[in-house]
Amino acid sequence: MRYQQLITHVTELIKSYNPIILTPDSHCEQYIQENCKKLFDTEIMFLKQVFSGVQRYEEFLKILTKIMFTLLSSTTNRNDATLYQIFSYLILFRLDELPYNEFKKMVNEQDPVKMNVLLQFLFDIDKIITHVKPQWIEIYDPQYIQETVIGGLEQHFPMMKDLLSSLSSRATGKQSELVQEDERPESATKKQPTKTMPFKLSETKKKADPPPPPKPEQYKSKPVPSNLNKKTLQQIEEDNKLRFEQSKKKVQETYKDAKQFEFKTDLRPNNYETVKKEVEDTLNQQLQFNMKIAKPAPVDLETAEIKLNAAAILREEMLLKKKQEIERERVKNLEVNLRDSGEFEEWKRQQEEQEQIARMEHQQQKKIEMELAREAAMRAQEEKFKENRILAEKMKVEAEERLKERQELQQEQVAYKKQLIEQIMEADKKVYLQVEKVQEKNKQIAEDQKLEMARMLELKRQEDEQIRIKREELIKQIRELERQPIKRTKGYDPTETMGYGLLEEMSLAELRDRLEIVKAERKAEEEDKRKEIVTQKDEYLSSMQRKVQEIKAHRQAESQQKDMEREAKRMKKQKEEDLRKKIREEQLLQVQNKISNKKQVKSAEEQRIAAEVRETKLRQQYMNANKAMVEMKAWKSQQDGLEREIKNRQNEKLIVQEGVESVNLRERKILAEQAKRLVKAKVDFNQAYDHDLKTAYQMNDQLHLEEAENRTQMHNIQREWKEEHTKNMITRDEYKQKISEVSLKNSKKKQQIIKQDFSRQLEQLPSAQYS
Repeated sequence: MRYQQLITHVTELIKSYNPIILTPDSHCEQYIQENCKKLFDTEIMFLKQVFSGVQRYEEFLKILTKIMFTLLSSTTNRNDATLYQIFSYLILFRLDELPYNEFKKMVNEQDPVKMNVLLQFLFDIDKIITHVKPQWIEIYDPQYIQETVIGGLEQHFPMMKDLLSSLSSRATGKQSELVQEDERPESATKKQPTKTMPFKLSETKKKADPPPPPKPEQYKSKPVPSNLNKKTLQQIEEDNKLRFEQSKKKVQETYKDAKQFEFKTDLRPNNYETVKKEVEDTLNQQLQFNMKIAKPAPVDLETAEIKLNAAAILREEMLLKKKQEIERERVKNLEVNLRDSGEFEEWKRQQEEQEQIARMEHQQQKKIEMELAREAAMRAQEEKFKENRILAEKMKVEAEERLKERQELQQEQVAYKKQLIEQIMEADKKVYLQVEKVQEKNKQIAEDQKLEMARMLELKRQEDEQIRIKREELIKQIRELERQPIKRTKGYDPTETMGYGLLEEMSLAELRDRLEIVKAERKAEEEDKRKEIVTQKDEYLSSMQRKVQEIKAHRQAESQQKDMEREAKRMKKQKEEDLRKKIREEQLLQVQNKISNKKQVKSAEEQRIAAEVRETKLRQQYMNANKAMVEMKAWKSQQDGLEREIKNRQNEKLIVQEGVESVNLRERKILAEQAKRLVKAKVDFNQAYDHDLKTAYQMNDQLHLEEAENRTQMHNIQREWKEEHTKNMITRDEYKQKISEVSLKNSKKKQQIIKQDFSRQLEQLPSAQYS
């Protein structure tokens, strides 16, 4: 037999198979008809069985070859994967059916190096168990892998020893290591395999009933100590302070005569300061390097010419055109209106300068007012501090009263809670009896529910089993109907249209002719386009050069103008700085004068008060006899002072209130005007929006009507053409039309019968299937 030729045919058959195009049987028959006409029936049967077996165990064999390529990458080639899969399938699954001599001839006709690598890897049981078995058991049963696959390899290994030795000697010139290891004498004592024994598990004991809950013990609290309310918190703190001072004095007296330990090393002379100074001088000398002054940058450098790209040129041209357009509009306006905006700009500039000066004066005035307000705030703060002190004393008295009330309330609450605790403890004694009765009742109910649940589950299981059997029978019937083949093949003529009734429908031959015509037209258009592009490119380059010259001239003129503007701006800035400095000095002088005037007024007032105090003291000294009169005058003077203070405060508050009311009135007017504007704007916006929306709806309706009319017209045209086309097809081939009508009628009848059977079977099923 020609084993080399057979293996080659099997390899080509597997490599040329595409599951998307053909089924395995169809592909195998097609390949045998084309390439295997001279083979015998037994050889063709061998091809079919090996091809179907490799396809069946494709994933199994791919895992084996992938791991072999990974472990033996230096001695294997991935192009031989199909060959390795074929021989792996024969060894693992079909070696019992093949005669050993025929299999040996089949292996010897292949490349000995490839066969040696494959057989050495397959019969190395340790490698198979370590590397391949963990991935095999992910897709197959572990018992099948261990007993059938690996057990078969171990069973056939003694028979394959001579083949392994001959292949190893032909491929490497050495004897196989697997054969050498197997021929070594086994050890005298062989350890017996461990036998699995079941565990001796003890039966679980019934859980004892929980003991009844213990009765709560009544807690008797101790009476309150009698000395608890004799001392206050303040007395306790004073006792703690006294104890702390006594212990402190005692410790000081204990360690009063202790002498501190003195180190003799502190008395030795040292030169720390001298060494520190020397080190700092050395570091300063080292840092005095590179003391040269850098050369100043050159001032009069020539401006370098910048090379512009196309985008920059077009951008500059656009800016230049905008400026020229603005200048043209200005000249045109001057010609038409016989006036220029220069006077207005000059007047505007003067007004801005005056506003700037007024703004600066206002700022300085604000500073003065802030300084004066700061002094007034300081005085107000002192008065507020005095008022707060008086208020704090009043709050202390009120807090003491509230504390007494809170203590009385707490005592009442404690008495009420004690009484409530006694009532709760008496009620708890009666609860435990009721709890035991309820627990016994619940246990009985739970046992009844368990029995009922077990009975219901058994009934549900029986119903589900009946439904599952009926469903499986129905699925088998549906699958049998789906397996019936339907022939849909049809002949093909490239000069004939498909007859679907589409617009612009044509045959393949006509399509190719039109394609050639379109290609020729596109080629002519391409030549014309190239000529046009060349002319456009030349015009574009000339226009870009002209634009660059215009940009250079404009830049030079603009540079001169900018220099003049910078000089004018610098002069203006210097003038503003001088003016600002002058105003600031004037305002500072005014502030200084106002502050000094206020200080003089205040000092004069203080001197006057001091003089009055001295005079009062002298009067008191001279008028000790008439003490009642003096006290009367003093009281009167105090009353006058208080009246003056009250009047001043009332006047100040009236002024402040008037200012606040005027500001509030102005704010309300502004808010009212703004609200009116918002309401008016909202009404206008809603009216405009409603008008636009109405117009849009009308346009949309009109468009929908036009589109519906067009769609109806196109549908009528298409329907008329389809009817005409159908008539033409019927008249052209009446026999074919009759055959198609009969087949369509039969298929509809068959589909209707299938649906009726299916609905009848569904009706026979119980309703529990759909719940």
